[in-house]
Amino acid sequence: MEKTAFLYPGQGSQTIGMGVSLVDEFPEAAAVFDCASEIAGYNILELCSQGPIEKLSRTLYTQPALYTVEAALTDILRSRGVIPVCAAGHSLGEFSAWYSAESYSFEDGFKLISERGRIMDEADPKRRGTMQAVIGLDRDTVEEIIAGVDGTVVIANINAPGQLIISGDKNAVAEAGEKLKQAGAKRVLPLNVSGAFHSPLMGAAKDKFAYAVEDVMLSDASIPVYTNVTGKPANDVDDIRLLMVAQLTSSVQWVDTIRNIAASGVKKAYEIGPGNVIAGLVRRIDPTIEVIGVSDADSIKEVTR
Repeated sequence: MEKTAFLYPGQGSQTIGMGVSLVDEFPEAAAVFDCASEIAGYNILELCSQGPIEKLSRTLYTQPALYTVEAALTDILRSRGVIPVCAAGHSLGEFSAWYSAESYSFEDGFKLISERGRIMDEADPKRRGTMQAVIGLDRDTVEEIIAGVDGTVVIANINAPGQLIISGDKNAVAEAGEKLKQAGAKRVLPLNVSGAFHSPLMGAAKDKFAYAVEDVMLSDASIPVYTNVTGKPANDVDDIRLLMVAQLTSSVQWVDTIRNIAASGVKKAYEIGPGNVIAGLVRRIDPTIEVIGVSDADSIKEVTR
């Protein structure tokens, strides 16, 4: 039997219209959206279908909305017999992976994600932090250069060979960006984010989120989830709690995650959520894994026919 993985994109993949065809075609998706809206106190489907994109892209709203779409897709796939041997998610997407591994109910996961979005949205009210994508330099070179910059700047995401994200206070990130260009980076691109995610500047948010994680009802994962913090699989509930909290200030080890999933024998993965960012990253990390996008009713029908 072919081993398959569920992979979930994170913040930045949100798009107007996501989830709408699912609600139109699948009763289980409609039930998920109704549940989400009841908990949130606003209409999640209306936000996904109408936006505006500025609101949908605000951390406070992006996180619960994207989690809802990805959970609905997961429920539909599972109900049609598509069962993974493992899962992983990029940053926010990891919380959808925990849902796919049955570590919490949809309701508990939604409440946790909503709190995560709120805490992260409020973490940097003066917008002192920022992030930049660095294309065309290896990790060692980037680490060496940013080590010589005053202020806080770290590697936040190791997305693919030659594709990294740096995060920290604006002055330090700007200085690092200039030095990285001088060192031969093909591109250094500012990201439209509301804070320095996956950096020490999220320390206060991490402390607050720890209380939310402590309160949520968690179970051991039914399948291994390869985590951002280590790139390795985790199942144990105590480990899950620690990793959920640590993720806020730790680098996203996406390269190690995909390489370890490949080493486990997985040859096919489903990118569950809007867009195709994950597929592009996986191709660069390990092209032996076939990634199939599952984002709407048509793609669900295609993979389950």
